[in-house]
Amino acid sequence: MRKNLLTLICYTGFIFSSYNYGFAQAIQGTPQYQSAMQALAQGNYQEAFDAMTPLIQNGRLRGAAMVEMGKIRQKQAEAEMSYAMNHYNEAVNYLSDGLLSNGVSGAEAPKIYYDLGTIYLEKVNNPLLAMESFKKIIENYPTYMAIDKAYFNLARCEETIGLIEDAAAHYQKVISDYPYSTLVENAQEKVRKISAGTSSANAAIESQEAVAEEKAYTEEGGKAHLELGDMQAESGKYRDASDSYRKAIRDASTQEEGVEAYRKLVSMLDEKQKNYKEAAATIEEMLDTYPDAKGNEEMIYKLGQIYENDMDSMKKKIVDGQVRYRKSDENSRKAIEYYDSVTDKYPDSDVAADAYMHKGKIYEELKEYSEARSQYEQFLRDFPQHKEAQSIKNKLKKIKDY
Repeated sequence: MRKNLLTLICYTGFIFSSYNYGFAQAIQGTPQYQSAMQALAQGNYQEAFDAMTPLIQNGRLRGAAMVEMGKIRQKQAEAEMSYAMNHYNEAVNYLSDGLLSNGVSGAEAPKIYYDLGTIYLEKVNNPLLAMESFKKIIENYPTYMAIDKAYFNLARCEETIGLIEDAAAHYQKVISDYPYSTLVENAQEKVRKISAGTSSANAAIESQEAVAEEKAYTEEGGKAHLELGDMQAESGKYRDASDSYRKAIRDASTQEEGVEAYRKLVSMLDEKQKNYKEAAATIEEMLDTYPDAKGNEEMIYKLGQIYENDMDSMKKKIVDGQVRYRKSDENSRKAIEYYDSVTDKYPDSDVAADAYMHKGKIYEELKEYSEARSQYEQFLRDFPQHKEAQSIKNKLKKIKDY
């Protein structure tokens, strides 16, 4: 039966290919096709296209005719792009030579420099020569009506060639000196991305603070404060970033926005400020606020790690007359609770495997070996192909008699 089915599929494919080949052969034999190919050979694309048009009315050849007409337009577009590049190269040569020869003066001169810079930047991909044109405007025509655009495009050139310090400064100048420019929002977006580590970083943050303050308690406030927090975090201002992320949570207009703000706040508290208690409380708050959010299992797992590794509650114990300190069992058991929550609610998640291993480790440390074996054995049942499977088998061998 299977062999017969394969034979039928192959035969059907052969018939279909032959059918298409037949149409290609048929259209190539028409006088319209021949005329189109002659016109195409001479570079007369519109004439070639028009020659094929009548075949669209032929029901049998309509599809093949449309394919050929598409090919003609494709060739025409490729040729016209090539012509356009030649024309742009000619344009910059004539414009630059004309400017050097004092062929234009007055208010027209900066406009020609601007056009020349734009062609260099956007058409012929020469940001260095584009920079020269935009600098000419800034240096010689400071009252040019589009001076804000000259600064913005100069910054684009500098960013393209890796002069990030200069680019950030010029984007910031658009924001600071030309607040009514139509390019202010674009410039703000640019400085948010590239200003960290530059001398413009503080000015960029101040500009974003003004934006966030203006949009506070509105639907746009969450995004504005998120962006401000990111800029502050990149500049090492972790406490300020935490405050901004809290405001982003307050103003979040969607669950996705709120969850993103919570996650970034937790990262600041946990990884940067080492404020583990506040980080744990923030995760709990997030889970209460967005109980069904995607990725919650990772946050619950993180809670387990915080309690297992980071909480600093220590218990004093006297051993042989000497004071000793060891981690409080309370935090360890709290960690187990969170790991249990991961394995119970999200048994197929990636972090569930890690949760089982951590539970086994903690139970070993608590000398509750029966529980440790139970966690390791469940891990092997659920994740037999895990990269740590052999390591867990070895652990089980070591504690089998405890």
